Amino acid sequence: MFKRLGEYLFAPVPVPQDVAGWVRARQLDAFRRFSPVAAGANIANAVLVAGVMIQSSYMWSGLFWAFAITAPNLFLLYGWMRYRRRPPRAAASERSISRNLRDSSILALVWAAFPILFYNSMSGSFQAAVVAVTVGMLCGGAFMLSSLPRAAMAWIGIITAGSLVALFRNPDPVELYVAALLLVYSGVLAQSVRWSYSEFVRRLLGERVAKQQTELIGLLLHDFEEAASDWLWRTDTSGRIRSGLPRFDPDNIRPDDQPAPALLSLFEQDGAASELAHLMASEEAFSDRELRLKGDGTVRWVSLTGKPRYEDGRFAGYQGVASDITATRESAEKIEYLASHDTLTGLANRATLSALLDQRMQLPDGRTSLLLLDLDRFKVINDTMGHGVGDRVLVTVASRLRHVVGQAGTVCRMGGDEFAIVLTDPCREAQYIGRQIVDAIELPITIDDAVVDCSTCIGIRQLGAGDTCVQAVLSQADLALYRAKASGQGNVVEFDRTMDIEAQALMQMERDLRAAIDNDQIHLLYQPLIDIDRNRTTGCEALLRWSHPEHGNVPPDRFIDLAERSGLIVPMGEWVIRSVVEAAAQIDPGICIAINVSPVQLRNPDLPGVFVEALTRHGVDPGRIEVEITESVLLADTDANLSILRKLRDIGLKISLDDFGTGYSSFSYLRKFAFDKLKIDRSFVEPLDREPQSISIVGSINALARALQMTTVAEGVETERQFEAVRIIGCDQAQGYLFARPLTLDALVAHVETERREGAVQMSRAG
Repeated sequence: MFKRLGEYLFAPVPVPQDVAGWVRARQLDAFRRFSPVAAGANIANAVLVAGVMIQSSYMWSGLFWAFAITAPNLFLLYGWMRYRRRPPRAAASERSISRNLRDSSILALVWAAFPILFYNSMSGSFQAAVVAVTVGMLCGGAFMLSSLPRAAMAWIGIITAGSLVALFRNPDPVELYVAALLLVYSGVLAQSVRWSYSEFVRRLLGERVAKQQTELIGLLLHDFEEAASDWLWRTDTSGRIRSGLPRFDPDNIRPDDQPAPALLSLFEQDGAASELAHLMASEEAFSDRELRLKGDGTVRWVSLTGKPRYEDGRFAGYQGVASDITATRESAEKIEYLASHDTLTGLANRATLSALLDQRMQLPDGRTSLLLLDLDRFKVINDTMGHGVGDRVLVTVASRLRHVVGQAGTVCRMGGDEFAIVLTDPCREAQYIGRQIVDAIELPITIDDAVVDCSTCIGIRQLGAGDTCVQAVLSQADLALYRAKASGQGNVVEFDRTMDIEAQALMQMERDLRAAIDNDQIHLLYQPLIDIDRNRTTGCEALLRWSHPEHGNVPPDRFIDLAERSGLIVPMGEWVIRSVVEAAAQIDPGICIAINVSPVQLRNPDLPGVFVEALTRHGVDPGRIEVEITESVLLADTDANLSILRKLRDIGLKISLDDFGTGYSSFSYLRKFAFDKLKIDRSFVEPLDREPQSISIVGSINALARALQMTTVAEGVETERQFEAVRIIGCDQAQGYLFARPLTLDALVAHVETERREGAVQMSRAG
């Protein structure tokens, strides 16, 4: 606490260690500037006090006290006069500050003795004089020492303490009131010293930085003058250079008797040089004409400004200023390149793509095809192999695209793993090139010792005479790409108008889905999970359903994906969580309920809080709620998603891996997170009653789960033979239409109660 108080009072502004000595020297310089005034004030007050004391019975003690004040201040004046003409010190040590603190404290002790010795021994008018002198010195000394906060605080503290001692020796109400005022006044003085010192240090540091910047600017200006890129030039009436030639052509060394070259002969003969020749032939002034100098492989640019000169009214040639703008031109060209190209692959970027499409739309009969593509599972490559490998994959893909397209069009990178190709060669068929691109990308990519497999789908949009909007064309090509990806890996799909109609329908469905959340058109059904050993319901899975007012029941596979892409899955998921927890409070405490959570929901940092709020409100045991995720959750933002899963686990929720076996790398996820339950996908369960190898696969998965202490659930059990197979294999739970279809909450409650009653009856009979 004392350390923090000291830092607050004495070091309100942090001073860098490398300038601490310099700051200390400036502190002492500031104090020395006030030294004559401070010493004079002390001596004057001491003399006045001594004059008063001579007339009282305290003459000798007063004179001794005045001497104690006067002597060190005379010494201070002597020191000031001795050192005032010396240059300021570059730095001061901490000992110098400590000596100043010592001297100030001693002088403050002498002043503190003044009220202690004389205040209570004087009459009222003399007491007022003591108070006035003491308070005046308290304030004046604090002001004089404000650049030295430790000395100033010691000065304030010591004199205040002495004054309080004098006041408390006769503690009547007036003295106590004055003591309180003195404490407030001293506190204000201390804060003023702190503020004044803060401003002092900030000003010092600011001036130091400003001085350094001024010196740097001066140095840069000096360097600029030494290596200026401008020079003067002059020609004669025939256009030959009379001065300035070495700066135009430093390597051009010719005998004195050889005529100088013409100015125009130094430049490449292009349009800019022709315009300059015309102006000079017409004796017209010109400015900032950019021309390229001739050279052996070295590109140099100059900017030329000139005007005709006349002698005795007759044309005598040209004179002007030339500037070497090679670096400026190179920078401008580099900036222009960076603005129009992707830095990683060197391909044209999105801005160039838009400009190219707009240009092609202006042509009346220019046939143009736009191809859009992205890489399948590129996120997996980035997450599992690192962004460095991902970048090298993108560079390789860009090279292959250039090779396939050749001179037939322009390849662009739109960002991430998205590419676009604008085909401008009417002889090259877009579908044919699209198939070539798919084949080229599917070739293995070898990076160091790793082999990376990529694939893609392509959407094509043919530009027509009615196309005027670049964004509309890009959106329609994107619709074709979306259709291609939905149709499977490696597809090439060309846009047609039905896709636009479907897109409009999807937009309308999204609006309807937003309204459905607000208008209670969505509801939950619950499909029971059966404990295989006991043949009774021990849990269920919550399934979301949408009852559209016009279209009836909308299948989940139509609206769940839409909700994820539009972001509606977050508020919808929160509604599901609250509804499921509320339902759990209404059914048998032995029933657990599983909730499906999507990757979009897991990216929401508020998700754990939604569970906690719902569980607390309804008083439900967290262990009765299971969070089901699919392997796709771990494909994107793996670390962030795992962090959210761990927070859900810490709440007490159970975590299940759904549709196990269908993902990109199923077994690798079991190392990343300790799941409580493994749900075996129905694609493995469905053939159990006819394919022996399926029994081996499900058995292996079940054995793996048991080794990892996970519960297993067989999904999609619809026949007795399938049920018997999963029972023999040793699965813990089963789910499917064989046991029950999805039920409303009331039907689920009735189903569980009926099951419990029948079980009780059977047990009583058995007993």
